[in-house]
Amino acid sequence: MTIETDRLRLRAVTEADYEAFLAIVSNPKVALPAGFQPVKNSFEGHFLIRQTLHQRWLWGIVVKSTNQFVGTVGLYGKTDDEGRLLHDQRDLGYMLNEAVWGHGYMSEAVAAALNEAFNRGLTHIWGSYFEDNQRSAHIFKKMGFSFDHQLQHNEHDFFAPGKQECFYRLSATDFYQANPMGAS
Repeated sequence: MTIETDRLRLRAVTEADYEAFLAIVSNPKVALPAGFQPVKNSFEGHFLIRQTLHQRWLWGIVVKSTNQFVGTVGLYGKTDDEGRLLHDQRDLGYMLNEAVWGHGYMSEAVAAALNEAFNRGLTHIWGSYFEDNQRSAHIFKKMGFSFDHQLQHNEHDFFAPGKQECFYRLSATDFYQANPMGAS
């Protein structure tokens, strides 16, 4: 399913996006804040892009004026404390090519994805970012997310060793209060 905004087209990621995708996921300034190690070779890049193909709640971000693939925004499965999937909730994740930072593309893409999610009946969207990621903090505040809790990762953890992770939650009501133009 494709979502259109004024400047962006959110659509399925395809194998044809590989080169642009690789430029994003191999950049440490993108990968590390997104929670994964930068891709080091073609095998890792192909593996990672194949993980994104055919996912219902994941979109490639394309700038309409240039037809350039610049990132992804996705709503991933959310589980409870016992590992059961919560069908009415999702976890937000995204990444954007560093070359287009500062243009408001990610805020626009996230707002469109959240609007679609709430229009399809999801009740809550969760998200997290590392404490030093002020770009994500800005997006979460702009969308209406509320702080829920934080987690200090152990220095020996595989995922985000030594990092402070902040978790946020968003309801449809809070989203539409913060983004009245998104209501439909």
